[in-house]
Amino acid sequence: MTNRTDEDSASAAEAPSGHETLAAGIGLAAAVLLILSPWLVDRSGPDPFYKGPLIFPMIVLAGTALSAVPAILRLLRHRVGLPFHVDGNGFPGRAAALFVLMCLYPLGISAIGLSAATFLTVLIGLLMVYRRPWQSVVIAAIMTLTVHLAFKTFLDIWFPAPWLFEMIGA
Repeated sequence: MTNRTDEDSASAAEAPSGHETLAAGIGLAAAVLLILSPWLVDRSGPDPFYKGPLIFPMIVLAGTALSAVPAILRLLRHRVGLPFHVDGNGFPGRAAALFVLMCLYPLGISAIGLSAATFLTVLIGLLMVYRRPWQSVVIAAIMTLTVHLAFKTFLDIWFPAPWLFEMIGA
């Protein structure tokens, strides 16, 4: 057993948490993908930019990169001379699970469609962060309606038919 001093506790309290490190890493990865996105997405179609295949990834990547700025600033401010540690509670599993859920979201869109994938992703994500089930369902329904109206109704962005529904003949 080690003896901890008040000085050790004070420096550990100021050290960036593993959640901030994970958020900063995801934000930096999103920023790199945002910069490289014009070369990673085929834009040869006749659609204008706002209907093209690049708009949705750019919105998501920009939001992800911007939401990581506070974590990056905290890491830069407190990083000098402090060892890496994961906030005393182990691996930030909930944050990692939410990241995996967001990575599976595009696959869900292609498999079950935009509305169903949005509803399930938001619902599962909210339940993972311990929201009440009825609140999660209401918020997921509102988010699904918002995303549907924004992308399909107002921007008139075309999404391919879900392959899972085509496979079962629906």
